[in-house]
Amino acid sequence: MLQMKMNRSRCVCVCTLLCFLCLSRALKGNVKQVFSIQELTVTGADMMHCEKQPKVCVTSDTDCLHSPADLHSAPENFLNTTCHFLFQESSLTCRWTQIRYSRSEISSSFIFSQAEDVDDCPSILNVLSSFFLIIKTKDLLTQKEMFSHPYPLLMEDIVQAPRPNITSVSVSETSVSVSCSSGKYPVSECRIRYKLLNTEAYTETAGFRVFTECVCVLRGLQFFSVYDLSVSCFYGFGRWSDWSDETRVKTAEKRPSASPALSYYVFSDVNSGPHQLLLLWKALEVREAGGIIQGYEVSYMPIRHPSLKETINTTDLKVFVPVMMEEYEVRVCAFNSAGRSPYSWLTLHTSNTHGVCALRSLWVYSDGSSLRVRWDGEFTAVNLSEFAIQWSEASNPEHTHWRRVNRSTFSSAITDVRQQQVYSISVFPVCERVCGPPSSISADLQHGALLNLQLLSVASVSSSAVCVQWSWQQVNSSVNVRQYHLELSGPQDTHTVSVFPDQQQHWFLNLQPNTQYSVFIRAETTAVNFTRATLDVHTLLLDYEDALRFAVPVLLLLLICGIFSVFTRSICRQYLFPVISNPRFSLIGRWLLSPHLQAEAEVCVLMESVFLMEQQMEKSILQLLEEPDEDLSSSESCADEGTALWRGNPDTHTPSSLPEYVHLPVMPDHTHYIHNGQIPAV
Repeated sequence: MLQMKMNRSRCVCVCTLLCFLCLSRALKGNVKQVFSIQELTVTGADMMHCEKQPKVCVTSDTDCLHSPADLHSAPENFLNTTCHFLFQESSLTCRWTQIRYSRSEISSSFIFSQAEDVDDCPSILNVLSSFFLIIKTKDLLTQKEMFSHPYPLLMEDIVQAPRPNITSVSVSETSVSVSCSSGKYPVSECRIRYKLLNTEAYTETAGFRVFTECVCVLRGLQFFSVYDLSVSCFYGFGRWSDWSDETRVKTAEKRPSASPALSYYVFSDVNSGPHQLLLLWKALEVREAGGIIQGYEVSYMPIRHPSLKETINTTDLKVFVPVMMEEYEVRVCAFNSAGRSPYSWLTLHTSNTHGVCALRSLWVYSDGSSLRVRWDGEFTAVNLSEFAIQWSEASNPEHTHWRRVNRSTFSSAITDVRQQQVYSISVFPVCERVCGPPSSISADLQHGALLNLQLLSVASVSSSAVCVQWSWQQVNSSVNVRQYHLELSGPQDTHTVSVFPDQQQHWFLNLQPNTQYSVFIRAETTAVNFTRATLDVHTLLLDYEDALRFAVPVLLLLLICGIFSVFTRSICRQYLFPVISNPRFSLIGRWLLSPHLQAEAEVCVLMESVFLMEQQMEKSILQLLEEPDEDLSSSESCADEGTALWRGNPDTHTPSSLPEYVHLPVMPDHTHYIHNGQIPAV
């Protein structure tokens, strides 16, 4: 029984020990190493003797208890250790990287040792001395001490010149002269490091020989550029000093090296009065400007009248000048504080026509913190070189901003704009020496273009086309419309086009006749699209032109047919079917055939100017026979007198008597009745 209790106790102890070991190992494994940079500077006044250790000098009296030979060093805890000696201050500074296992504070101290006894510890810090240095650190929380291995130090090798101070600088276009002070002991050599503003990499020069004064000249810099620079020096032995505080300098300006790229455009009218000449030029590049361009000098002169020469100074990149219809000489130059640039010369005649047209489809919309400008145009006749964009606040039109974009670019972002400000934006097409007229629009950062499309109406309708028109209105506030679309929707097809302020109407072609269509104006925004206006239109069944195209050929055909029928009828009556006279269709014939006029004897009627038988005959005699079966002897006697005979045929179907109501012709006074063929004397 006792044996069992002892075994049980033994097992509990073993388990407890194992748990403790595991816990300690886990805690030890969870401790994270922390690296910190430690630095300690001592002077001769900090050095102390150890009574029992004549070869040792310490900076803390507690270190005299330790013999350098008996110390257990941990060099892995002291990394990147460096020391330097400042000759003027007689101070020794060491810097190292400490590995720490806790966040508590650490105290540091030095232990100096030599092969021989040290007579005076404060004097050990001199240029000619040499010794071994041990660094001791102590964790104030855990009271754990760590020692580095002994570092052999030769003071002559670790002497460092004092940190210089830059006292003055003088600049030129490409160089900087730096004056500095390095203390009471003169240095023999200095060097400069520098970098351009807003860059990271430094450029370090070789050492400059220093004689009586510490002056260094830095050459080969960029003109009108900002540099940050600092200086380091040394005595000719030992180590270079730390870099001085950085000083910011700016090189001087130089004269502009290039002339402005000049273009022009003449605003002319039909009148013979003064015209407006637009002169537009491009700002010089930074490397060409030589500094800050303070302005531009513009001179223009009529070649035939040199006394009318005018000169204008401006800070803008364009100018309008009045000119007459003649040849002019124009020159423009830029100037800064260092001087003027070369002149840009231009000779032009104000009557010359221009081949560069204005832009179309100019639009602006807000894109975050910038304004996005879009445009389009037809520039097939000329070879454009670029586009010039100008913008300014409506409240301050004198202060303008410019940007040039490539000819293949048809949009640009304007970034330096402010809230609650309305901007006037203009775009100029430029073709080398000639530019086109500007296209302008107003916009702000909140709403984009301050134009609203409205008053949609139908301008013209045909069977296959519809023309709609609208108007643009300047508004103070509206939504940020990225683009307007015009949409025509029908039962079979839909047509959509983009519209811009240069357009006032649009034709929809190839439509179906006699069809109902709907026209919409839709606004595109960043979030949603909405309909601004709508109307319905019905195409015609037949156009006026179509009706004319159909009616004219028909009328011509009918006219031709009528003319043909008239000619055909005349020809047929004359040659094929001649007309035979029928007495019953004439009043005189009916009167002559009347039975009331028949007598027992022969009656001959002489009628003058009734029938013309021949051109030579003046009178015609018509003899009427009373009975068709009588002897024709009396008729023959009448015929002998030159009269025409007519015999009634009983077999014919001529009427035997006149109708009941017949108006007999009135016989003239010189007409007589003839009985028995005897003509009375007149």
